[in-house]
Amino acid sequence: MMKRAILVFLLLIPAVVLTAGCGMESGRVGRPLPPWQEGYLDIHAINTGRGECTLLILPDGTTLAIDAGEFSQEPGPYRAVAQRPDTLTRPTQTYAAYMRHFMPHADSLDYMLVTHFHMDHFGQLEPEYERSASGDYVLSGVTALYGEVPFRELVDRAWPAYDSLACRAMDEAPLANSRRFVDHATAHHGLKVSALRLGVHDQFTLRHAPERYPDFAVTGLCANGRVWDDGQIVNCHEEEVPRENGASCGILVRYGEFDYFTAGDIGDNSRLEYPCAKAIGRPIEAMKANHHMSPHTMSERMLAVLEPDVIVTQSFYVRAIQPDTAAIRRISERRGAGACRMYFTNIDPSLTTADPELYARSAGIGGHVVIRVAPGGREYRVYRLDDSDMKYRIEQADGPFICKP
Repeated sequence: MMKRAILVFLLLIPAVVLTAGCGMESGRVGRPLPPWQEGYLDIHAINTGRGECTLLILPDGTTLAIDAGEFSQEPGPYRAVAQRPDTLTRPTQTYAAYMRHFMPHADSLDYMLVTHFHMDHFGQLEPEYERSASGDYVLSGVTALYGEVPFRELVDRAWPAYDSLACRAMDEAPLANSRRFVDHATAHHGLKVSALRLGVHDQFTLRHAPERYPDFAVTGLCANGRVWDDGQIVNCHEEEVPRENGASCGILVRYGEFDYFTAGDIGDNSRLEYPCAKAIGRPIEAMKANHHMSPHTMSERMLAVLEPDVIVTQSFYVRAIQPDTAAIRRISERRGAGACRMYFTNIDPSLTTADPELYARSAGIGGHVVIRVAPGGREYRVYRLDDSDMKYRIEQADGPFICKP
């Protein structure tokens, strides 16, 4: 049966989120977000203004990070938003502090998924960034995070074939840095590395109590311009080599009746967006906006299939095409598919001041964005957290939202 999520909006006492009938974790605005608890699925979009990073805490406490972008400043005409929490704290330090605060097992991550090798997802090779003391690679983004919060297993789109045709459309330097890091970490620290496998449910397995959560699964959906659809791998680029964005890894996270889709920087222009939606083939509850909601993403034909109730956009440039104003308008004006709530980690005040009516259509702007799914995957809340320090106080709390098949 096609599934459609029904958004249930409760009347909230000011500054207080009421507890849902099934005992869903809640918190008070102005106070720190309560910690993850057994049985919940947490999805944290961590905001630094300098790249994408999402932390998932799975129902049994297994942890999965997706990307750890880091750059100091985009070369060229585009200005970045203000860095969070400040300019003295490197993005990877912010990611690590956030992860150690919320993860139930704070010493290490279970999995790191690198969607693709662009700086805002993997790390920029800045001249001022130091090299590792024990390996000949630059500490930036994913490689720097490993020194702060080691991960047991790394999954990317290409290992071990970094010299394959699929990798020839991008600069050699990031791939070379990744190879040196992987060679050192596997040889000296026992890091496991693999390429994302499409169509399987056993690559990101629960490590602590999988028997308790048979209704949880992570499925590899796309990589290197290919999509898993109805039992077969479809090459959306045929004989062409996809650009790096179009080679992004994508996964579908399912927990009971809750679905979450994330796929790096794919878009309609990369030929991957609609095929991924078609492969999923049903409405979902939440997704990360493709390619920071740039032009040629979040197409109507994709939205017509997925009908996401929540879209989280990690954005960090001062320009009205990322997130794209046309996409915001198109999503907010959709009819007949229920309300869609758009949350943005950053939109520069100069843009919101210039067009307040447009940006008022968003559900929330600024901060870390957290989706917390209740045990069993039948309902969820969305929180926006203060990113000006590391106390993680709740600035906004929405829900509960109820999922139905």
